Amino acid sequence: MFLRDLNYAIRNLLRRPGFTAVALIVLALGIGANSAIFSVVNAVLLKRLPYRDVDQLVMIWERLKQVDQVELSADDYQAYLERNHSFTQIAASERKNFNLTGNGDPVRLEGQRATANLFETLQVAPLLGRTFTAEEDRTNARVALLSYQLWQNRFSGDAQIVGRDVALDGLNYTVIGVLPANFEYPAPINNNKAGEIWTPRSLITERQRGSHNLLVIGRLKPEVSWAQARSEFEIITHQRTQEAAKAEDSHLVNLIPLPAQVGRQQRTALYVLLGAVGLVLLIACANVANLLLAFAASRRKEIALRLALGAKRSHIVRQLITESLLLALGGGAIGLLLAVWLSEGISRLAAGQIPRAELIAVDASVLGFTTLVSIATGLVFGLAPALHASRVDLTTALKETTRGAGGRHQHRVRSTLVIAEVALSLLLLSGAGLLIKSFWRLQQVDPGFATNNLLSLEVTLPEARYSEASRRGAFFAQALEKISVLPGVSAAELISSPPLSGRRNIDVFPIEGHPEPKGLSDAPLADFRVISPGYFQAMAIPLLEGRAFTSADEQGSNRVTIISQSFATQYARGENLLGRRISVDHDWFTVIGMVKDIHQSGLDEEAAPHVYVSYKQLVPQRTGLLVRGTVDPLSLVAGIRAQIQAVDPDQPIYNVNTMSALMSQKVAPRRLNFVLLGGFAGLALLLAAVGLYGLMANLVAQRTGEIGLRMALGAQRADVLKLVLGRGLRLATWGSFIGLVASFALLRLLSTLLIGVSATDPLTFGFVVLLLMVVALVACLIPARRATRVDPLVALKEG
Repeated sequence: MFLRDLNYAIRNLLRRPGFTAVALIVLALGIGANSAIFSVVNAVLLKRLPYRDVDQLVMIWERLKQVDQVELSADDYQAYLERNHSFTQIAASERKNFNLTGNGDPVRLEGQRATANLFETLQVAPLLGRTFTAEEDRTNARVALLSYQLWQNRFSGDAQIVGRDVALDGLNYTVIGVLPANFEYPAPINNNKAGEIWTPRSLITERQRGSHNLLVIGRLKPEVSWAQARSEFEIITHQRTQEAAKAEDSHLVNLIPLPAQVGRQQRTALYVLLGAVGLVLLIACANVANLLLAFAASRRKEIALRLALGAKRSHIVRQLITESLLLALGGGAIGLLLAVWLSEGISRLAAGQIPRAELIAVDASVLGFTTLVSIATGLVFGLAPALHASRVDLTTALKETTRGAGGRHQHRVRSTLVIAEVALSLLLLSGAGLLIKSFWRLQQVDPGFATNNLLSLEVTLPEARYSEASRRGAFFAQALEKISVLPGVSAAELISSPPLSGRRNIDVFPIEGHPEPKGLSDAPLADFRVISPGYFQAMAIPLLEGRAFTSADEQGSNRVTIISQSFATQYARGENLLGRRISVDHDWFTVIGMVKDIHQSGLDEEAAPHVYVSYKQLVPQRTGLLVRGTVDPLSLVAGIRAQIQAVDPDQPIYNVNTMSALMSQKVAPRRLNFVLLGGFAGLALLLAAVGLYGLMANLVAQRTGEIGLRMALGAQRADVLKLVLGRGLRLATWGSFIGLVASFALLRLLSTLLIGVSATDPLTFGFVVLLLMVVALVACLIPARRATRVDPLVALKEG
């Protein structure tokens, strides 16, 4: 019986190739968009991390008032390790980049120093060799683990690599193992490269609380839940707060399950996009349901005849549902091909913007999702038309003509579907409009510094060779001098973390004479930056009060600092801080100036308070070099590298980029959001326009006799035009009204994705309604003009 229904359905659809083609295209667009976005959600949020019992892994952070995920200090780690009863293991690692030399050109490696139990905690076995021992951990032994990618790219996958020495920061380290290819830690957490090279990190003797640089992860005991562990750690944190000698030593804890950590920043945007394509699919379903209702109207005689000959109503419904499912599965198959193309494009666009973007692809999970969505779609758009078509009055249906088929109830149903399409389209268009306006506002944000012709790169001096501040200072002084005289260079300056690098160095800066803060909630927190004396001038950052650093501000002279405007605004308590002292690195520095705020971390974040000191007084190990040129900044890279290596031939440069490119990268995730949502909104608008056009065209065709009679009785072409346009625009108006109500209720969910725009922005909604009404007018105009060309004699004869 099923094969008979299937055979009959195929022959029915093939007899109407135009209807079948339109339905397949509409469904393919809706299902393909859903499958593509599901492939993104699956890769970022759903695909399991390559760890055994991953649900037992929990990230342990601390929380400050400005940031809710702060890495732990060594003392915090030891305290949690000693006092907790919830975890079988707690491991830690810290970023430690290395200069690799002696094997071709010097390169900078993204490295990690890890406690020996990290790989045991993650239950990860190496591909080759072994991991660290407790003894190597305790002694900080010079042994190293290579990532699979580094082993392949730098060492050509040498199977004899274990036991060989490699030069890291001028010291020999013995390779003891190679990690597996799918080892992701900590890339899915921080959205950066996983460690390329790993060395031991002893924490046994460290009890400092000032330096927060440890990424900590624990494995829960099987019988302990994440909520129980969080409660225990809150108690431990409260105990430590009471024990703290200073208010700034008290911290809040923040435990996040590892699966929930992955893609945490992108979660809201991805769910919004998934909801958006769901609405597109609903519009597609409404569109095809409208087509099926029109199709069923033309088959009323056929259905009535089958019923009259003894067919059961359930057989008719089953037959029509089979046709719907056949259409849906066909649309799903075409949509799957579209999803492959879309997923590849999204993967390329999202590279470097969201974690695990390289995993975005149409796989077995996406195939299963597409199949389920196709079946559900076939039932959604097919059931109502099938039930409606099977309810026919045999006497009326057998007497009526095809043109008059359908009836008032069917027109009401089809009109309701079009209203729903318009409402859903307005909801999507409004969301896309808000994101576009937000992105435009973001582009107008003044970063606080000049970005034109500016090159950013970074240099890290090996501690083994540059342990003394005087040697580091001499290196940077020579490098700046050599680079400054290069042709095409107008300025070259240092800063410990370049703007838009993504790194923050937040610390507490007590102000002399102010009451000791009661806790971190009212402590003077700021980003700390070490700069060269000419930095503010080269970056065109205005000095608002006092003076800038000079070459006289060096080791042995009075220690001085410059604060940002927001630091004074938030912490000065109405006083002028010039001449006052603040504590920097456990020493008192006198405030000599105040500069305008800059957006150090990104244009979408508030300008944070900053404290600056001269590199001649506190010389960093790692620093950024900012070079402003009179030519294309990238053309200066080779000369800068040569001058750096003229000072030290083993010193590589890395993270080389123009500031304009960094600005573009910072806004790229928001650009991706509005491009995708805007594309889906445009698709929804197109489908709604097609639905409205189809309804009005069908209405004109069915009412040809009535229109001919009106014209025979004296109606003018303008009257007919007004009649048809009025009907279509009334539907669009009702849809717009319902869509506006839904938008005001639902688009508040977008508030976290918006910058400088309200989720109820009236200008955006006004523009969207106007756009929708214009599109509706165009969609109705074609059938309306066709109605005005009706020949009354022919229409009356056919009617």
